Amino acid sequence: MTHLLDLVLEAHGGEERWSKVTAVTAVTRIGGPMWSLHQVPGVLGSHEVTVDFGTQRTVLRDYSEPGLRGVFTPEHVSIVDEDGRAVEERHDPLASFEGFRTDTPWDMLHALYFIGYATWNYLTAPYLLTLPGVQVRDLPPEQPALDPRPGLSGGWRRLGVTFPDDITVHTKNQTFYYDEQGLQRRMDYAPRVTGGIPAVHMIDGHQEFSGLIFPTRRRVFVPAPEGRGLRADPFITLDYADVRVG
Repeated sequence: MTHLLDLVLEAHGGEERWSKVTAVTAVTRIGGPMWSLHQVPGVLGSHEVTVDFGTQRTVLRDYSEPGLRGVFTPEHVSIVDEDGRAVEERHDPLASFEGFRTDTPWDMLHALYFIGYATWNYLTAPYLLTLPGVQVRDLPPEQPALDPRPGLSGGWRRLGVTFPDDITVHTKNQTFYYDEQGLQRRMDYAPRVTGGIPAVHMIDGHQEFSGLIFPTRRRVFVPAPEGRGLRADPFITLDYADVRVG
């Protein structure tokens, strides 16, 4: 474990406390223009979401329509009714994104796969970085040139993270940024399912829930046309509330 990762785990509640978590439930509000671009505006709004820690599984309540649940695992996504019967489902969901670009239309199962794995990653961090096969290395501090909020970015410390194939993530190699207290402030990645467009993911609003620290505000920015920095407005917005730790 790197020196910075030790600091990060302690800043977010400590590795021992995280190791005892079985699940996290939160209310997430999803916004931003990405969902209309992919023609899935039904994703917008608030959902109660639960992520399991023992396996990569995410459940969104009232997904697609009231009374239905969206269930994500890396191998299978489904929208089920109150009795657990599948209304829609897809096996090997990652394969369904083959050849997709940033503006390719999605259906609600595509959106469920993206939201499911992303939410699992966000709500399990930073414990996610201690899982078997995850490679973490300290990188030199950096003030990123492309930053929608430069006032927050002076000299952030960084971790370079390489994920194993058995953990579903945006992309295998990512960079995580932390402030001097060890709180996460940014992530850089290029999601495969959105055509590999680079994303700058800004993080703040840290709050304590059941002895653990979770950021409650996430904003994802993408490059502006013709290489002119980042778009001023976020492409995706995520806000979390009522976090419950199981």
